[in-house]
Amino acid sequence: METERKGGQLNSPFPAPKLKIMDVDLEEALELAGVGKYQYFHCALMVLTLAAALLEMIGYSFILPSAACDLDLPDNLRGIVASIPNIGVILTAPLWGRAADSLGRKPVLLLSSAFAGFFGLIASFMPSLLTFALCKLAGSLFLSCPSSLCFAYAGELMPRKRRDVTLLTCNAFLMLSASLTPILGWTILSNIWYGFKPWRLLTMVYALPLILSAFSLTLTKESPKFLVTRGKYDEGLEVLKHIYSVNSGLEKERFSVVSLKRSIDENGMELELDSSRRHDSIFSLLRPPHLQWLALLGFLMFGLFSLLNGLYIFAPDTINKLLNPSNKAYSTICEVINLKENKTSSATCDDTISRETFQIMIVATVVYGVIVMMISLSPVSKKIQLITMFLVVGAACISSKLTTNRLFAGISMSALQITALGIGPLTAYAVHLFPTSLRGTAVGAVLMFGRTGSAVGANAAGIFLASSCTTTFYGFSSMLFLCAALCILLPKDHPPRNTR
Repeated sequence: METERKGGQLNSPFPAPKLKIMDVDLEEALELAGVGKYQYFHCALMVLTLAAALLEMIGYSFILPSAACDLDLPDNLRGIVASIPNIGVILTAPLWGRAADSLGRKPVLLLSSAFAGFFGLIASFMPSLLTFALCKLAGSLFLSCPSSLCFAYAGELMPRKRRDVTLLTCNAFLMLSASLTPILGWTILSNIWYGFKPWRLLTMVYALPLILSAFSLTLTKESPKFLVTRGKYDEGLEVLKHIYSVNSGLEKERFSVVSLKRSIDENGMELELDSSRRHDSIFSLLRPPHLQWLALLGFLMFGLFSLLNGLYIFAPDTINKLLNPSNKAYSTICEVINLKENKTSSATCDDTISRETFQIMIVATVVYGVIVMMISLSPVSKKIQLITMFLVVGAACISSKLTTNRLFAGISMSALQITALGIGPLTAYAVHLFPTSLRGTAVGAVLMFGRTGSAVGANAAGIFLASSCTTTFYGFSSMLFLCAALCILLPKDHPPRNTR
């Protein structure tokens, strides 16, 4: 005869088949389902989707220099075109976040990834700068979801005590996957493709992973946390049974939990299921205590992305100009950038990227990716990681401007990508500080601030690098140092609480 027990707690992640538990809290049920193959697969798919969105966005740093002549792209418009992916994200981030909190993580993520990849693919066939930019803008309207929701979706399938390390690990692998951007760029741009422009093929290759990730998402299950917040306890339990079955190799009917109880959110707030409170929940972000954390995390994400998707977008082109043999008479980055021969509007438009530029970008991206992974998996707190990251990147930004050593300048310029280390900790803070009913919206809003920083940073770098190069580097460095100081206001990392 089976034994029934209410609110029990078991020590084993895979309880004995004969023991049944009723009215179990969702967090405890996640613990009982265990951590294993399903979460590993799910997190790997989330990293794949994040990497696909990242390729589509930072791939501009290699596409624009190589397409400048064909598209007749003037220097004063490079910043605007480079910021197109972020413009679409800024316009739609709150909408996608709200859609994920209302309709579910899986369908919204699948739909947005498919359409973002589709428009990116279409852009590769566009004949002019205007049609190319319009297709990229259309695709960017769907990019907010795959570039942000994956973090919340990955965290919600993990027990609380493993949530932070999961997000940091996903971010570390995402940083390492960024090395695919220069590797693919070098592979495609350095070869002849029988009449097909290499930059068009590269545009296509950068968009395809989004379509592949959309197909892969059909193999996932909806977040049980989302289902519980919508009062769908039976469906949430079925997801937990599936996770248990995949992790343990046993039949899902042997899962010890037979019913879930009305849950209490991580922040001690009872989940609100009535439609009127759910409708107003988006405005809760603008009231204390959520407003202060939204403002702080939003500004830090703004500073981070203004460099990562702003100034860093111009790193390959800047390094390429710096390593050009014809510019050897000039010592610093700013001296080379201000040369008239390096303008797109010059009589001889040169859209080639040197082999040395690709080598520096690939080696630096791999090395920095490994460093980020090691730091993310270390016991160093999220706050210390963020403060150190902002200080180091700020120093690298200044040194790339001041040094007369071309190799060191290239390495310092490529070091700006270390800012990607901060995405994981800041997203983990957003997941921790906001309740489940607001989590998708909050993460989307925080990353919307980041995308705003991307657009501002890309346009500022595109406009001022040519007219006031020194001020540009010092301005970005000052903002990074300010972000390091503001990180002191973030809460300390707390040890994981017991599930009961």
